[in-house]
Amino acid sequence: MFAGLASHWPKRTRGPTGEHEHVNSRRVTPWVVAGLVLAGAVCVNLRARALREMELTEGDRLWRLTYTIRFHAARAGAKVRVALPSDTSTCRVFRQDLLYSGLTAERLRPSRSQTREASLVAMHAGQYQVTGRLDLHLSARAPWGPIEPEAKISAAARAQWLGPAPTIQVSAPAVEETLGRLRREAAGRAVTVQQLFDYCASQIKHGDEGAPQDAAGTLEQRVGTPLGRARALAALCRAGKLPARLVTGLAIHEPSELKPTTWVEVLANHHWEAYDPANGYAGQMPYHFVPVRRDGVQIVRVRDATDVQASYAVVELPPGSGLTPLGHRHLVQVLDLARLPLEMREVLSLLLLLPLGALVTSIFRTIIGIRTFGTFTPTLIALSFVFADWRTGLGVFAVVLSLGLASRSALDRLRLLMVPRLSIILTLVVLCLVLAVSLLDYLKWTPSAQAVLLPMVILTMTVERFYLTTEEDGLGFAVQLLAGTLVVGFCCYGVLCWRAVGNVLMGYPEVHLFTIAALVLIGRYTGYRLTELWRFSDLPPSRA
Repeated sequence: MFAGLASHWPKRTRGPTGEHEHVNSRRVTPWVVAGLVLAGAVCVNLRARALREMELTEGDRLWRLTYTIRFHAARAGAKVRVALPSDTSTCRVFRQDLLYSGLTAERLRPSRSQTREASLVAMHAGQYQVTGRLDLHLSARAPWGPIEPEAKISAAARAQWLGPAPTIQVSAPAVEETLGRLRREAAGRAVTVQQLFDYCASQIKHGDEGAPQDAAGTLEQRVGTPLGRARALAALCRAGKLPARLVTGLAIHEPSELKPTTWVEVLANHHWEAYDPANGYAGQMPYHFVPVRRDGVQIVRVRDATDVQASYAVVELPPGSGLTPLGHRHLVQVLDLARLPLEMREVLSLLLLLPLGALVTSIFRTIIGIRTFGTFTPTLIALSFVFADWRTGLGVFAVVLSLGLASRSALDRLRLLMVPRLSIILTLVVLCLVLAVSLLDYLKWTPSAQAVLLPMVILTMTVERFYLTTEEDGLGFAVQLLAGTLVVGFCCYGVLCWRAVGNVLMGYPEVHLFTIAALVLIGRYTGYRLTELWRFSDLPPSRA
């Protein structure tokens, strides 16, 4: 049968030069494929070794903390100071970004409390927004050791952390009375931090938002909010000649919106020790409590600004998400796609699947023999369906194609030039898509306009090609091409929805060297297409 098929198939002829080039290309092709496969294997191996060096040990987790701060500047020169997470023995900030428009950054001197801050100044009165993105590496193993092996504070700082504050009334009667009673219970011995902590944790009841939030009121009524109990402990420590300061931070342990929490750090034995009477932590905080502002309770401080709204959210990052130390930049980081923002990574992971869609299209067109409208039309249509339910996308595609063909038939009577004609069809396609989005939103069938975002240029060219094919080769052949386009498109859709493969390609983009090698092999394929075997199956076998 194959011989009979060959006798009916036109033979290609080559001149001497063409035949020589063809032979050379056939000899070179295996070496090109082998070189691509070898290069891909080497690159994948090198990247795998690099990722193993950055691999998280058990218990380590990566988080992305996002600040969203809105405020109204009353005048030009209004200032907002934003405290940022600090490095500790269990936390490292390995990447941070601050986005602000209409504000200028102000250089700050290091503070006594070692709080990292960003100071932004408004250029004119009005509404502003600041967005911060910080990537954190948390580890329960405390792999980085103490940031300050031994705390050395100046006399001014010691006086500040021993002195009174508006809400930490060191000399208030309730503070002196409570400290005196604890001293009597200690039988003449010095009152320890642990004793003060035990009193605030067990003898002071937890109160709601209406409970006292200052030290004197909390100790007098023996009830207070978590902030009030922390201030009470700080006041007792300062009254007992133990330097103490408030620390406000965030408890990062699950993806959610976060609320700041406050605890106390006490300088004892030349080290800062953390105590939280509200949650019962003494000596140190759990590793997922990240300090943000030391010696204060407000993460965001403003001057000449009102209507301040601050929210904090956290999401977990996958392992290997660009563990580059903060402030270190190397050109090799360009090859690390994991360092990119999450929103960009989602788009890039989808783009990296497009070559696989092209590979599927090549297999269908070259080996199987299914013809389509254009080479990459199925892949691009499949890409648009990824953002939507495929049934919704297919319905919109059918409606837009039908209306486009009707419009194209009407335009043919005007005898327009090609470019204006295509522009009119594009305009009609856009109007159809906009109306489809509005209708689907009205019916609550799709969440957003992105869900039916079809490539308008592809739709326009598909309408034009379908109409021309109908005129030249008949409606049956045009429908056959459209059916082939949709079949290949659905196969490409299955590949593009393969998120696991997309994640692998984000980590190992050099895998596409294997894709290129496969495309080279397909490009050298000169055998019979499967559809041709089916079409010519009735031919008698050759007896030659």
